[in-house]
Amino acid sequence: MNSNPKIQVADQDIPLHTFRLGLETTYEEIPFEYLNFSEAPRLAQATYPHRHNFYEVLYVTSGEGTHFIDFNAYPIEPNTFYFISPGQVHYWETTVPIEGEILIFTDDFLLLAPADIMVLNELSFFHTVEGSPTLKVNKTEQLQLAPLYQALAEELKGNDFRTSSVLRAYLHILLVQIQRICLTKEESGNQHDKLSQKLTRQFKQLVTQQSATVQSVQAFASQLGVSVNHLNKTVKSTTGYTPGQIIRKELVLEAKRLFRHTDLTATEIGYRLGFEDSSYFGRFFKREVGVTPGRFRQDLP
Repeated sequence: MNSNPKIQVADQDIPLHTFRLGLETTYEEIPFEYLNFSEAPRLAQATYPHRHNFYEVLYVTSGEGTHFIDFNAYPIEPNTFYFISPGQVHYWETTVPIEGEILIFTDDFLLLAPADIMVLNELSFFHTVEGSPTLKVNKTEQLQLAPLYQALAEELKGNDFRTSSVLRAYLHILLVQIQRICLTKEESGNQHDKLSQKLTRQFKQLVTQQSATVQSVQAFASQLGVSVNHLNKTVKSTTGYTPGQIIRKELVLEAKRLFRHTDLTATEIGYRLGFEDSSYFGRFFKREVGVTPGRFRQDLP
């Protein structure tokens, strides 16, 4: 394992952990890391709110405290996965230091071929539509996943030709195995339900990435290659919300992040989210949240 991951903390309002190259081998530099919590405690167990431009798969074997992901608090429990998608704000409050393993990778690494986007879209633990971005595994499931982690570790030690190809293959298998475990813990559902969930996750991922610049349901439907009517029906049946409501919820979530974790004014936050008229942003926020931006910030703990 590499104990010096190439993660930098960009000087932004909400600190952004950026990750581009990562692992150095004799043959190439790879945007992938596999390390223990104890190898990079300042970054891996950051106690300040921050976000990433990469994906994290965190497997906790021991420790106590709370993991905050956006505005939700999750207890730190042994034998539990925590999944962090790009753009999410998270941090740790620990009473006992965390032990476990961390996988870090970019979508560029995972999605080498165009068809690989299908893998990411089928993973219910990233860009979650509903439910918790966590997964507690039992002993049998641990034994299923352990050889894949071992294979990743051995490949990293080897530093051989085409290491990136082998690591990518093992990562694909690991993520698929984790998804299979997730599915066994969920209701099986029919094929139509699975396709609806997949389209909704694709939509949610685009909204997460583009909501500050794209707020038209028509524009998102065009990117997804479906009609507005089909997107409306699918997202509504899957989540209980219309696409327009989800776009607004994402804007509100980002506004709340900025109000809580920065000193930006309401006008500055509105401008960042695509509102050129600060009074319109204020009315939008009050309609969606129930209080004015100023009152929301005043009531923050």
